[in-house]
Amino acid sequence: MKIKKYSSQKTRAQHTYQFFKDRRNDPAWQEDFFRVKAIRRRNFILKVGLILCILLICVTVYNINQTDTDKTALNNNVKQSSSSIESSIANSNSSSRVNHQVNNQSSSTGQGSIIINDYSRYTNYSGNYDSSDNSYYLDVEKGTLTYNGPEKQQIYYFDKVILHPDDSLVINVHGNYHYNAYDGNGEQSKLMYLSVLLAPANKKIEKNWQTGLNIEDETDFSKNRLAFATSYDNGKTFNMETAYTVFEKGLTTSAEGNSDLELFYSSTD
Repeated sequence: MKIKKYSSQKTRAQHTYQFFKDRRNDPAWQEDFFRVKAIRRRNFILKVGLILCILLICVTVYNINQTDTDKTALNNNVKQSSSSIESSIANSNSSSRVNHQVNNQSSSTGQGSIIINDYSRYTNYSGNYDSSDNSYYLDVEKGTLTYNGPEKQQIYYFDKVILHPDDSLVINVHGNYHYNAYDGNGEQSKLMYLSVLLAPANKKIEKNWQTGLNIEDETDFSKNRLAFATSYDNGKTFNMETAYTVFEKGLTTSAEGNSDLELFYSSTD
């Protein structure tokens, strides 16, 4: 590093500070020494001041950037909070709609109701169920319901089984219904969804678990018995009122104009 030199007013030559310092006690050089010393002090103060200014500028710029960053983060948090609130409201509304739909379904579990996944505990409900006009075979272990009609056997498969607090079961099933429309096209089929309301022997149905209203079971509860409900939206909801009406009125034969209003008794007990 090059050593800085200062001009001497005495000799008009340039010398280092150490040169003047070594002669500070010499009266001939004292004036030059004090002048050079003052120059060095002034330069030092200017350097320190410049450094402080640079540091102050850096700190100011940093604080401005940090403030902008904080504002951006705050705005993002506000946006996220707003989005979260909107999402929560949307989810709440969606949950309300879902709950409303569930309350209207036959698979609505109701208070104290549970979904059954292990059918083996209820195999004693398997067997033939007969009405005055029709007959079904319920196989709980296999999860099937078979209609033994005069024309063609129809098989329905379990979708969901609900156990209610009064020990009644709701069994949602689906299957292809075969029929002949006598239109020259021969046999046809369509996908059907049914819901079976089953009451075990020695148990009475106490409530319409879809509406929550109490009912009086007027059927012969010495046997297993069942009634049907249908769906008009591909199994999303079922009108369980028809099945509960059968139990409430003890309808043992198909009501005129409505084949769903019919009670089936187990013939195996």
